Amino acid sequence: MIALYRLEKELEKKMAALLERSGHSAGYFYSIKSILDQMMNPFVVITTERYAKELESLSLPVVSLSIDMSDVKKAWEKLRGAERTEKKLVVVCASAKERDWLQVEHALGTEDELTCLFWCQDEFHANHDHDQKICLIPAWDAILLSSTQTGAERFIIDPSIATLRRAVQQAASLVTYTKDRLREKHLMEAVVNSAHDAVIAVDRLGHITLVNEHAKILLGLTGEVLGKPITDYIPHSDMLRVLKTGRQELGDVATVLDRSIVINRIPVIVKDQIVGAVSNFKEISDIQKMEMALRKKLHDNGLEARYRLDSIIGTASKIVETREQAALFAKTSATVLITGESGTGKELFAQGIHLESGRAFGPFLAVNCAALPESLLESELFGYEDGAFTGAKKGGKPGLFELAHGGTLFLDEIGEMPLRIQVLLLRVLQERRVRRVGGERIIPIDVRIVAATNRDLAEEIEKEHFRADLYYRINMLKLDVPALRERLSDIPLLVESMIQEMNEQHEQKVVKVDEELYSLFQTYHWPGNVRELRNVVERMVLLAKGGRIGKGDAAFLFARKRTAPAHSLRPAATDHFDPEAKRIEAVLLQVKHNKTLAAKLLGMDRTTLWRKIKQYQIE
Repeated sequence: MIALYRLEKELEKKMAALLERSGHSAGYFYSIKSILDQMMNPFVVITTERYAKELESLSLPVVSLSIDMSDVKKAWEKLRGAERTEKKLVVVCASAKERDWLQVEHALGTEDELTCLFWCQDEFHANHDHDQKICLIPAWDAILLSSTQTGAERFIIDPSIATLRRAVQQAASLVTYTKDRLREKHLMEAVVNSAHDAVIAVDRLGHITLVNEHAKILLGLTGEVLGKPITDYIPHSDMLRVLKTGRQELGDVATVLDRSIVINRIPVIVKDQIVGAVSNFKEISDIQKMEMALRKKLHDNGLEARYRLDSIIGTASKIVETREQAALFAKTSATVLITGESGTGKELFAQGIHLESGRAFGPFLAVNCAALPESLLESELFGYEDGAFTGAKKGGKPGLFELAHGGTLFLDEIGEMPLRIQVLLLRVLQERRVRRVGGERIIPIDVRIVAATNRDLAEEIEKEHFRADLYYRINMLKLDVPALRERLSDIPLLVESMIQEMNEQHEQKVVKVDEELYSLFQTYHWPGNVRELRNVVERMVLLAKGGRIGKGDAAFLFARKRTAPAHSLRPAATDHFDPEAKRIEAVLLQVKHNKTLAAKLLGMDRTTLWRKIKQYQIE
């Protein structure tokens, strides 16, 4: 299609007839918006020089109608035949481009009898001495005939069919080029719109030539913006400076509509000439989210938070209050110290706090400070550089503080952390920076610490086993998890949940639990808390007969009654009559003390098995 833009009706008819004879269809447009609505259909535009400038920003081929000297001579001869030119100076008033071409054409003419001046429209309006002048004006500029200026006679220059045919031929020759050009343009727009960054481009005059939806949203742009000066929307746009200097500006930070964004501005240079500039920008919060997602993908080790606070089972007042307090703590960014006996579910609360916080999309990493030797714990927490020690991984290794950047690091059993590591941890908490073992580089981190212990840290400070300054640093918010004996009413709910989970894991299914069993369980002191309850229930499920468990199946639990001091925060070392201890001891004997195989059969990792062997003092 060849578009006719804002042509006078009679001229439209002539152009349409010529286009039809040449095998092309004509489209009629009277506004920029009407052209933009049809931009997906490739076309060439024919218009007058006056309106050609309006279309410059659309990247469409534009053919401007232009009279030539033969049209001027024809109009002059017509006037001369009517004796209208006697003693008067002929002035041809046209657009600036038409004037320039007419002057060249007139200067090259050899049989010219016509003596005239060539003015552009501005010169015509600026010159008030129009007496004894005849002004010849192209038909498409007939508006000048209604000028308020007086003194000059004005007459129309009608374009010849040859002039119109020349414009049609030029437009027809550009149709194929236009199809290819628009295909490339739409491909570029698709690429730009699919980009994660906001993108906006301007030409050398600062007019917007390209903008994607991200940029419109971030800059608050509405309506049609293509072709308009960028200063209409950003009065002091830095793009103008780039157009002037030709220097790229990378990583500039600015605030736009209360959003913090990072901006790159790059000049577009063709053959040493600045022809435009491109700016791409992104919200800093988006960059931070991408960084955390990338860290998580690159260093995924399976230690993700899975349990929410509402996943923690229990309706007893103490556990309900603890959940509510944990939810309140989650809304802050302060360090949390979780205390409670072993087996009460401190890590579940740590995971729940993470998932309820603003760091929920960041990583959650956990480390048991009692399960690792001092040197290994140091390298795990802080990482190490290449060659830091014998056996160090080539290229070094990031520590848990680095991997947890933007998220939460759970330090379990922090009360058993060696004093030297406590000093290093305190420095990291104070400075929010970490240095790898054997390295010089300081790495800034953004990590929330949630610590847990089953020890009374106040007593540990008195014994000089724990640093007071570290205690005050981590004890900003304290969460006490109740022991199972303090919420015995929750045992039926816990048992039902455990059985449901174990039924899905094992071939053995339990469909019935005698009520007497719950009453029996509620008379036991549970020194191992929920962890012990789980081990007992799992044993009963595995040995159940007929899909039913009852009071008689728990006889092993009372084979030797033991008491645990209710006031103790951490139970005394358990003997081999603890169900978990007996199970571990039996499996170790079965595999001839092969700890790797035993850990696999017990469903725990090797470090956990090692810690439990130490806890239960198993030989």
